[in-house]
Amino acid sequence: MGEVFFIKKVTQRVFGDCHEKMQKKLSWNERTVLEYLLWATNYSITKIAKILGYSRTTINNEIKNNSTFLGYFALDAIEKIITREKWKNHFKFLNNLNKYKEFSSLFKKEYDGKMWTVKLTIEKIKNLYPNIDVPSFKTVYNWIKSGYWILNWKSLLRKVYKKGGKREKQSAARRLVGARYVRPFWSRPANINERNEFGHWEIDLIVGKSKGTHCHLLSFTERVSRYGFLVKIPNKNPWNLNLYLWNLIWKHKLNVKSITQDNGLEFSTLFFIGYKLKIFIYKADPCASFQRGSNENFNGLVRRFFKKKTNFDDITEEEILKVQNEINNRPREIFGYLSALEMYEKLNAENPWNSTGIDKVLYGKQKRNWESNKNRNLFFKKIKKLK
Repeated sequence: MGEVFFIKKVTQRVFGDCHEKMQKKLSWNERTVLEYLLWATNYSITKIAKILGYSRTTINNEIKNNSTFLGYFALDAIEKIITREKWKNHFKFLNNLNKYKEFSSLFKKEYDGKMWTVKLTIEKIKNLYPNIDVPSFKTVYNWIKSGYWILNWKSLLRKVYKKGGKREKQSAARRLVGARYVRPFWSRPANINERNEFGHWEIDLIVGKSKGTHCHLLSFTERVSRYGFLVKIPNKNPWNLNLYLWNLIWKHKLNVKSITQDNGLEFSTLFFIGYKLKIFIYKADPCASFQRGSNENFNGLVRRFFKKKTNFDDITEEEILKVQNEINNRPREIFGYLSALEMYEKLNAENPWNSTGIDKVLYGKQKRNWESNKNRNLFFKKIKKLK
């Protein structure tokens, strides 16, 4: 009765005011009413719009933009809106950085952490360079806190405090690199979603025997051609998985422009691949395997050969390659009965990978040829010859 009374109350308050509320967004209460009307009644969108006092387009957009794959829920809608606002502010932040490029370079030049505070440095730049655009003090501090600006290392390399507990150490690589290259699925561009461009990949792990440490299959599928690779890996260690993927990319000279992953812990360090290739990693929503449809279809074909709970320790590399080739050589109706291999070879020839500027070593440190080391090595070589 309480819900029905609430709907009547809303109806009396807003009915007939559609023109006044045409462009406004729904409130929390109105979203809960919308959820109730969609699930508990058979009302049309037009009737629901009249009850809530909004245009039909507004209600349609609300349902379209804020529904999950299960349907419309008020709590999920609010969460989606908050996430979008967060990323909207992030993109706005990047645009502001471009606007104040000259200020950023001057700040780097003038700032002295020992003697000058941030505020003093801003005032100094204002006085010395009156003709350049200078952001507000609050904006500069937001840049520093974001971790994307020139003055981010102090905050990023400090330990993170847990409220009421001990310090929690975080990987410097994760904090310096991670957030820059990982994006939510909804921010994936239309040209990727519509498969208009070659070189966008989807990744997943085909799990073998679950108990104990056993081998698994890394599945890597290109979205346009539907061509897939299978790589046998010894465990789910995310840093180790990166090495196998990196070797695969270099071995086959794969043109990788983006990767869409699921939420598995085994892909928690995939941002490092994004950093090395300077590409974005798109993270699919939980329980939304359809957002990686090409890869899921490829995995389904693999499962015809290797059933669930298969112990991949006993499967040889030759057997895995044979399955991969059989799937990729299978004619596809969507390509006019050409195979994924034929499509891949054609598209790959048109869009070859340019490895210029990409370091072939994933985690290795660059060896420095210090003069002192050279002299030391020559000395010991001479000693060996004398012996």
